Amino acid sequence: MIKVIVSTILALILITSSLVIYYWRDVQYDPTGMDMLQFFILLPVCAGLLLLSPWLIYTSLKAYQTGKAQKLEAAKNKEQHLQQQSELEKNKEKPVEELTLKVYSSAAIHSFGENQDIIDAMQAFKSPELDETLANHYGLPILSYRIRSLDELLPEAEENDTLHSMRVQRINLLIQQQMEQHSESLYHIATHLRKSAMFYDAETAYQYRMHPGWINEQFDEEKETDIPVEQVARLNKLNLHILLPATLIHLWPDETQQKLIEQLEQQYEIVQSQIHVEFHYVDHNNAYSLWMNLLNDIQQQNELVSLVIAVQSEIDQEWLEQQLWQSEQYLPGEYAASICLSSLQLSIEDLTEIKTIKFVKHVKNISEYLKKKSPNFADLLQQEAAFILFLDDPLQISTAKKVQQYLGKFGIELHHGLYCYAYLGGATEMKALFGILLCMQMNEDVITLAYSVQHPQTFFVYQPVSMVEELEQNAA
Repeated sequence: MIKVIVSTILALILITSSLVIYYWRDVQYDPTGMDMLQFFILLPVCAGLLLLSPWLIYTSLKAYQTGKAQKLEAAKNKEQHLQQQSELEKNKEKPVEELTLKVYSSAAIHSFGENQDIIDAMQAFKSPELDETLANHYGLPILSYRIRSLDELLPEAEENDTLHSMRVQRINLLIQQQMEQHSESLYHIATHLRKSAMFYDAETAYQYRMHPGWINEQFDEEKETDIPVEQVARLNKLNLHILLPATLIHLWPDETQQKLIEQLEQQYEIVQSQIHVEFHYVDHNNAYSLWMNLLNDIQQQNELVSLVIAVQSEIDQEWLEQQLWQSEQYLPGEYAASICLSSLQLSIEDLTEIKTIKFVKHVKNISEYLKKKSPNFADLLQQEAAFILFLDDPLQISTAKKVQQYLGKFGIELHHGLYCYAYLGGATEMKALFGILLCMQMNEDVITLAYSVQHPQTFFVYQPVSMVEELEQNAA
């Protein structure tokens, strides 16, 4: 570029100088020093720059565009390099992470029934029923997943609770129903808590040694028995975790926590200091991570036992009307599921676990993993019975493709899975949690899994205790 400019200016100087010299000679002009500077230097340079200006502008723009393109290319190459590094790190062989807990009891309720009945109805593709109470904008009855057994309890609940919505009342009833399903486990836990307090905790033991009539007005002195002092595994507290939809975060009554504590105190004679009740509000985005974090916390609590209850209800005309503005095809539903569990290190007197729940991550070959955990897994693949509960929406085209992509190569076919998503109504917040807990109610004799394609290398594995004992005997 510089050579072109210099060459052009030199050529113009030569031409201009020749013309000017011939002209001055003809007119016999005596030039001054300024004239020579202007005509021999400044004039050729200005003429050269003016002549070259289009080309200089074009060249400058082209150079600017080329530089910009190079910077974009460099940034793109850097991003691709970082992506490749990220993929390499992801593809590195990570060891399987496994978190295991004991399960003492579990329960689930749905409009289809309870526990195993729910699984049977889903496998039979049972439909929602016409709801005579709920109506759409036109006053016509709509379909719903209503638990009709709750309707019998509602008149009594309405008399005692006129301040709260129908939805809150039904959720409260579902919580009570699920707690009743764990009454045997809670009885043994309460007994163990008292024995543990007598042996390990003097302050709590003093509260137990106080006259029970001060704590329980219904106490019958004739039935009073001395609490034996004996050494047992230390158990400090019962945790009650209630998982509610996030839409209730500003509607759920604050006094419910204390009422549940007092109920457990009265019903199972547990002092309040040994009861902890916590509410968790779940939405579609945090459901999976909340459950994983909760399991991780329970696994580290070697002196605590937990009862987890997930509950949802939309059987409320006022709530339904709000949802129908967004979708006229909205389908209300209600359901609840619960599980009583603890860490492996904890042993509760007279209470035996029925299953273990394993949360496993980084499983690249689920078939190989399950063969180690279940001797008859190869036979299970040859059968048509479902042993996987899928947590995703089956109406999404990508769901079936991803299931086939992630699991098909290991011999697991679509008929090995059961989809619960479509049977849980319109709200999505609690569907994944209910599915994870409902998986406990599937075939009790084989290993079962809860799985989401959104987390392709993560599984919740439920293993019967008899299978665990068999594996331990074979290993020995």
